[in-house]
Amino acid sequence: MSYLALYRKYRPKSFNELIGQEHIVKTLVNQIENDRLGHAYLFTGTRGTGKTTAAKIFAKAINCLSPINGSPCGKCESCKALEDSSNIDVLEIDAASNNGVNEIRELRENVQYPPVSCKYKV
Repeated sequence: MSYLALYRKYRPKSFNELIGQEHIVKTLVNQIENDRLGHAYLFTGTRGTGKTTAAKIFAKAINCLSPINGSPCGKCESCKALEDSSNIDVLEIDAASNNGVNEIRELRENVQYPPVSCKYKV
C-alpha cells in the first residue's frame, strides 16, 4: 500500500468543489464557456490558497472534450489522461525550484513542442 498525502487524496476535481475562491472560479469558468482563453495564466498567493488545485482543474477543463458548466467532466479520455502525472501535455512548475538558468532553458525547450494527446499544452 503506497502512501498518499491527504491534500492529494482530497484535492477537488472540479470548480464546484473548490472552496473560498469563487471570484477566481467565476473568471476561469467564464473564459472557458466563452472560449476566450489567454495565452498565459499566473496563479499567485500564499501557501494553501488553492493555486495548484485551481491550475490543475483549469488544465483539465480546457482540454476536456465535454465540459460541464466550465468544469471538466472527468469521464472523457482527455480527463482520464490528465489524471496521470506522467502526461507530457501538462507540466507543473513552481517558481521555488525552477529559478535557475538551466531550468528555464529546459522549460523553453519543452514548450516548443505541440501537445501530443490533448487540445492544449499546459
